[in-house]
Amino acid sequence: MSIEAILKPILAKLSNVNKHQRSFLTELFAVLLGRQGRATFENLARYSRFTELTFRRQFASYFDWLAFNKACIDFTQGSFIGLVDCSFLPKSGTKTFGLDKFWSSCAGKAQRGLEVSVLACVNTLTKECFALEASQTPPDITQQPGQAYSRLSWYLEQLADCLSRLPVLLYWVADGYYAKKEVFQLFASQRRHLITRLRHDAALYHLWIKGRQPGQRGPTRRYDGKASFDDLSRWQDEGVHPIHSHIRLFSALLYSKHFERTLRVVLLLDSRHQKYVLLASTDQQQLAQQIAQYYHLRFQIELLFRDAKQFTGLHQCQARSDAKLDYHLNATLSAVNIGRLLLAADASLQKSMNALVRRQTNQRIWTRIYHQLSQEGLVDVNRLDRVDWQFWQRRAA
Repeated sequence: MSIEAILKPILAKLSNVNKHQRSFLTELFAVLLGRQGRATFENLARYSRFTELTFRRQFASYFDWLAFNKACIDFTQGSFIGLVDCSFLPKSGTKTFGLDKFWSSCAGKAQRGLEVSVLACVNTLTKECFALEASQTPPDITQQPGQAYSRLSWYLEQLADCLSRLPVLLYWVADGYYAKKEVFQLFASQRRHLITRLRHDAALYHLWIKGRQPGQRGPTRRYDGKASFDDLSRWQDEGVHPIHSHIRLFSALLYSKHFERTLRVVLLLDSRHQKYVLLASTDQQQLAQQIAQYYHLRFQIELLFRDAKQFTGLHQCQARSDAKLDYHLNATLSAVNIGRLLLAADASLQKSMNALVRRQTNQRIWTRIYHQLSQEGLVDVNRLDRVDWQFWQRRAA
């Protein structure tokens, strides 16, 4: 199946996309998946029927990427959960919007560059992850929670804008950075559930369930002692991890004074090294096995970042303005979505993004060479680096 066949029903669902935008998006995804070299404007124009100026103008325009990516996903094929995470992008120069020091997991320290906050979803049956929306973190905002506006405030704005448009995603998974009271309050206000990781020394308390005792004076007790992570006699044994047999699960319904809410807490005990990890869900009735499985699926967003950086040029944008950077970040992540739809439609590629990109590149280059040949089978090598406008106009028609 071709990219045009994949995009035609998707773009048909978007009523506010005109004919020129449809033509440009079809060409853009084909070039992102079928080019060689970096994803700069100049290099994209080499493999496209559009000029570099056209790419610059289109990247400066607005496009509803969340609506586009929602149209790419068939939410009826299994259950989906939402994911949220950030990725560090190295960037040189001094004039690019968003340059600041951000945490780099690969380096293990804060480095100067860009950061993109991504909302995604993953199919719990097939484990396929699709990007939904990406926003670049602005510079010069502190991470201190006591300040009026922080990076956490920016992440909350992105979530608040998108959660109302994603009613099908009831459960959301995030890493330990998002285990904050403001994040829990946002998901509770949107009637969604958050699964995240807690500190290993989190202050959690067992609930008092015995009611008032005879002769008791004062208010009814709320807590029945602080939860211990060394003595698991008060925890419920939930069996082994659904994926890792050497990890055993223990669960309890505990109250967090810091988050001001009751959480379903799951303790994952590694029997090999006698170490534990604490997971928490705002759904008090959720099964411990499901909490562990959903948090395990959080790693799929890391594979989304990997494919976007290796194959579609997530970190190779040539632009410096915030509008063009936003367009580039969303376009490269959406190109991974299109690539995964192509992989699902063609079993011969064996779910390999590398095989898909190589095939798209070969087809694009050989089609270009074939249309440069004369009737005698000769080719003018001096014309290969120039655009054959008549060929591309016929192809577009």
